[in-house]
Amino acid sequence: MKINKAIITAAGRGTRFLPVVKSYAKEMVPVMEKPQLQYLFEELIEADIHEIAVVVREGSTSLQDYLNDDDDLWAFLKDSGKEEFMDSWKFVKENSEIRIFEQKKTDPYGNGVPFIIAREFTNNEPVAAMFGDGMMIQFDESKPSVISQMIDYYQKYLPVSVMSVVEVPASEVSRYGIFGYYGENEAKCPYHANQLIEKPEIDKSPSNMANADHFVLSPEVFEELENKIEGKGGEIWLTDAISRLIGKGKVVIAAPWEGSTWVTTGDPLRWLKANVVVALNNSIYKDDIKTFLAEISDSINSENMPKNI
Repeated sequence: MKINKAIITAAGRGTRFLPVVKSYAKEMVPVMEKPQLQYLFEELIEADIHEIAVVVREGSTSLQDYLNDDDDLWAFLKDSGKEEFMDSWKFVKENSEIRIFEQKKTDPYGNGVPFIIAREFTNNEPVAAMFGDGMMIQFDESKPSVISQMIDYYQKYLPVSVMSVVEVPASEVSRYGIFGYYGENEAKCPYHANQLIEKPEIDKSPSNMANADHFVLSPEVFEELENKIEGKGGEIWLTDAISRLIGKGKVVIAAPWEGSTWVTTGDPLRWLKANVVVALNNSIYKDDIKTFLAEISDSINSENMPKNI
């Protein structure tokens, strides 16, 4: 079954990015020269998904403002011969149909709520899904994108969901949702999950395979979310819905990927790291950023910071 649609959740307030997010949504904070959401749009388009729903916070207009055309800007770029600076924006505009949903102040809390809000968009079909504060930076062009790999698992095995996972050190399992797996003789498909534990203690963790932020969700996941069962903090969590479906005997695939680096931008330090990773993966900036990192590292080690960079 072809996946035609995707949902991106971008309704968080992003308080760790105040005061800058007072002006625009956290997911519109730039990573290099593009807003973070654009990297997700591009990955979906390249996976042949062109219908995209984005769930934003009520009253947030920064995404719509970004997508709107600007005649004055185009006139300036044409006059100055700089129209190519908008090529990536044009790529998204010409190859996608983006629909914006609002998560209202009166709606429940939790990262599962945006999927309930956008359920009508799915037309009761399986969809790709992404959290808006994470990016997959593809460093190996011989491998499909992460969302393409997750879709491939779905099309081959038709589980209720496919969840991307990444191996983390044992010391970090308490920061993530961690999957356990059926043994080879019991598994009905590769990476067949038999449990999902949110932020387990090290000695109680079933593995070190942590939930990431690219998914394929079937209609059954949306049905489970519609029960609006509250979890930790009185919030509605996607991982709780997935865990309940596993408990009901439904097939969930929790699969690692190849060829891309997962970078999250949930706080300023991770955002800074994301910029470095993107720059290192770009042929235009790669050599300069390597040189800069070496120079600044030497300066820090000698406690003699340069007067300019």
